[in-house]
Amino acid sequence: MESGKRPIVERRRSPRYTVEGVQGILHVSTGAKILNMSLTGMAVEADLQVRVGRSYSLTLKHGADFALTLSGTAVWCHLRSLRKTEDGEAKSVYHAGFRFDDTLTQKALDLTHFLEATAVIAVEQRISGRFKLKFAKPVDLDTAYQFIVKTISASGVLIETDMPATVGTVFDMEMSLQGATLEARGRVAHSRDVLEARRGRVSLLGIEFVRMSDKDRRALEDYIAGQLQ
Repeated sequence: MESGKRPIVERRRSPRYTVEGVQGILHVSTGAKILNMSLTGMAVEADLQVRVGRSYSLTLKHGADFALTLSGTAVWCHLRSLRKTEDGEAKSVYHAGFRFDDTLTQKALDLTHFLEATAVIAVEQRISGRFKLKFAKPVDLDTAYQFIVKTISASGVLIETDMPATVGTVFDMEMSLQGATLEARGRVAHSRDVLEARRGRVSLLGIEFVRMSDKDRRALEDYIAGQLQ
């Protein structure tokens, strides 16, 4: 059921409307530097904070033809430092550890071949069985977060989600509107954590639409005009 026929009065590019029952999915994808790895897990450096306990798709690449995709669970994540961007803004840098979920299968053999081709054995790493790699290609981290739309406008949405995000993070998203799926690319304009009675700590993210097809934009405008005004 959808409600909230009156816009929230604010000085914004487009008036926002409160909604209920509108949900969607955030598709999160980022490249990360591999710090070290073993047959059971890996440590990476990334600009995106990962959620401990969440499963990620990890794609390793070597050369032009080899790509290995594993499933891994984030077991730890720490803020490592702040890095200055070209425009002078401070960007967070995280170190995170993943435990592979499927290395007791055929993927174990593929991963062994990958390590044989790329690993440089460091003396201080031998005891733990972790290796540094002799190439600089990043690993691709991919996952998806569900979200609930709290307010909506022609230029963006306010959503509630389990995804931790900083201002400036960009990702692809899908929303279900009147049985149709609307796709867009969004940028986090503001973010704050709140305590929710049923789910514990969640994030409220203000998302600005930065890319949307003409077809999806018309569908969004029709939705607002027909359902909320």
